Amino acid sequence: MRDAEVERTLARIANPVFRAAGLNPASVHVYIVNDRELNAFVAGGQNIFLFTGLLARLETIDQLRAVIAHETGHITGGHQARRDQAMKGARGMALIGMIGAAAATAGGSPTAGLAIASSSRQAAERSMLAHNRAEEASADQAGIRYMAAAGSDPAAMLEVLDLFRGQEALMPSRMDPYALTHPLWSERIALLEQKTATLPHGDGPSPEDVYWHARMVAKITGFLGRPSEVQRRYPAGDGSEAATLARAIAAHRRPDPARAAALADTLIAARPEDAYYHELKGQFLLESGQAGGAVAAYRAAVALAPDGPLILAGLGRALLNLEDGAADAEARAVLTRSAALDKANAGVYRDLALAEARLGDEGAASLATAERFVLEGRFADAERHAGRAAGLLPAGSPGWLQAQDVITVARRAQK
Repeated sequence: MRDAEVERTLARIANPVFRAAGLNPASVHVYIVNDRELNAFVAGGQNIFLFTGLLARLETIDQLRAVIAHETGHITGGHQARRDQAMKGARGMALIGMIGAAAATAGGSPTAGLAIASSSRQAAERSMLAHNRAEEASADQAGIRYMAAAGSDPAAMLEVLDLFRGQEALMPSRMDPYALTHPLWSERIALLEQKTATLPHGDGPSPEDVYWHARMVAKITGFLGRPSEVQRRYPAGDGSEAATLARAIAAHRRPDPARAAALADTLIAARPEDAYYHELKGQFLLESGQAGGAVAAYRAAVALAPDGPLILAGLGRALLNLEDGAADAEARAVLTRSAALDKANAGVYRDLALAEARLGDEGAASLATAERFVLEGRFADAERHAGRAAGLLPAGSPGWLQAQDVITVARRAQK
């Protein structure tokens, strides 16, 4: 799942842990898996995968940092190298493809893919990501040290384990995946209790971090939760900003466009300089068939966050929905900038291909389509479209050279 606000919030929460572990935050990639399961894992190097079900369930920032710190302990402990050997025997090819895509992204390759949401993972996870007790204990101990060094409460790791206490008594088919892949031996809990008692507990997260975390949970709950979940978590008497956000999204999903727009305007009135609220209104309007209003909302968001690739992508998509030549030309420029800032968004290349085709540049359209197919792991299609692009673009031009690169990557991937 891609969302500019959620990704920024996760960076705020995770980066202090990464720095405490001696890692460069820019070298660790956090991916959001759109799945209601309560799970998290490390794969393909310095890549942490957090499921939306877990993000919505954890109640505090320190609980979320505890999960991130534990997974960071696996990274710094070198545990992934051993699991890579186990990966060779896994039968879940969709997960293997996902891990390969994550590894490519971590290496800075423009051909990295994020086909996470479409993967069927459970069987592969259970064979590849089942951690042994020594690794889990090691990750626990490292994680609580990183928590303390980051100024968080290391006891939050015990709170997370308590959420899954008793899971070992369930049949595997009924267990939460996090409990299944992160076994909760009593020795681990006892060791954590002893260690956390000796560590400083910090001052807790800042009010600003708490605010953004509440917004993240509201957004995930609003978009992915059932209506009953939104009502239960944000009852009628809750007048908080997070509750208004969740209700706005729930109204949009019902759909009740008028109420969704009114609540979005309420949020914008409270925080007119907040790019994410303008972006949200743009999404509401675009998905309700109001392209003109969506363009205006996205323009306001871009003015506040000019280097936000996902916000630029939204503006580009809204412009394409105007179905106007001048708007198509602007969309091409906006989407090209978005792709330059974030090379791992297949949707941007899909929209860019449409803009190029409408503007009559079939070579550029084929190249954008080839880039999209590489990101989606469709390498035969990528090779075919890149070959077409190479035949249409001027030899030696930047586009032609990029087409040659795509052909090379696609052919290697098919061997």
